Amino acid sequence: MPEEKHYDKIEPISWFFPEHEKYERSRRWYVIAAIITAGFFLYAALSANWLFALIIIMVVMVMFINHHRLPRQIEFIIDHEGVKIGEKQYQYNEIKIFWLVYNPPANKKIFFVFKSSIRPILSVPIDKENPINIRAFLRQHLAEDLEQEAEPFSEAMGRILKI
Repeated sequence: MPEEKHYDKIEPISWFFPEHEKYERSRRWYVIAAIITAGFFLYAALSANWLFALIIIMVVMVMFINHHRLPRQIEFIIDHEGVKIGEKQYQYNEIKIFWLVYNPPANKKIFFVFKSSIRPILSVPIDKENPINIRAFLRQHLAEDLEQEAEPFSEAMGRILKI
């Protein structure tokens, strides 16, 4: 008789990850970003679209602040109650599905899709954690989307554009 595995005995998994990725950007990246920003700002001014101009200024300020400060380390915990990111707890009944993208060294993340359509997809870097243990633990409580093999388009574009 084969021995059954009891995943309910698996210990909760936790690790820390940076609040946001800090990209190394070349001088060329900054020149191109400045040209695009100036073009958008010029368009906003010529079309008298002051709200768009304000949004451009706010985006530039946020990127400047994020570039000049170190990202906070956030604790991520997967336990039998749900997942916890920093101080925010998500119960398993709020989460629809999850999937892992594991393409080292560039892309090692876990994604959660919520049942509420107004919540965005949650992306958490898994860094040095064992994806097999994470998958085994989460499959006790959530359905895994086995058809998803890649990160969402918005994540890929953010990584490619280094924003």
